[in-house]
Amino acid sequence: VGAMDGISNDPMFEMYGGRKQDHVGVQSFKDLRNWLPVMIEPVPTNFEALIETYTEKIAKTKNLGCAVPINAAVSYDSSEETCPFCHTNTSESAPKVCTDLPDWKKFQIGTLDCGYSKHYHKENFDLCIVQDPLPCSSITNLLAERFLSSENIGMVQIDIEGYEYILLEGFMKELPDHLLPPVIHFERKVMVAQDEIYPLQEGKKRLKIAEDLMKSKGYALHHEGEDLLAIRVSGFRASFDNVMS
Repeated sequence: VGAMDGISNDPMFEMYGGRKQDHVGVQSFKDLRNWLPVMIEPVPTNFEALIETYTEKIAKTKNLGCAVPINAAVSYDSSEETCPFCHTNTSESAPKVCTDLPDWKKFQIGTLDCGYSKHYHKENFDLCIVQDPLPCSSITNLLAERFLSSENIGMVQIDIEGYEYILLEGFMKELPDHLLPPVIHFERKVMVAQDEIYPLQEGKKRLKIAEDLMKSKGYALHHEGEDLLAIRVSGFRASFDNVMS
């Protein structure tokens, strides 16, 4: 979720497409043709690049049988079928002040919370930000719309610019415990930064909300600098059996 272009800062690319650098004693995955990656990316420019990554780079490795790209946003507001989505104008006709922005502002700050975009773009918000309605739904609904089961999810990778805690809360509620994936990997650094500059009410911390939730569902957490790796140790056998069935 938040697949971006499928390669930039993406641990899944190294899994599916081969490592960017050689690591002594570390083996790449050679055959993942029994895996079906589903990539959810809302930003239109990123989605086009994602398709290119999987058709031009990963497909040539023949490590994967196929993949499912989805241009949508994940939302757990059941009353909405489309959501207002704010992202940077990267078109050829965009003003120079917008095209000159660093890549992380142009491609990584797409969000359902337009107030968050205003924080970064300030006086250039109206000039540089496009507000588009996008299809949006929960993860299981997005899968079901494509006739994909949510009963054997093996791994979830999440990078959605500080909103990981919200997605995790919704995702954990829509799946029964025995169907929770054995592995969840998500970014933590933006949640930490948001807690400093964009604090929640009542002194709550985004990262702590996510960590407490994961622990309550039987996950052991491993800090990886900017990211967190969560491995389900309680109920692992049930999760593993579902993936393998």
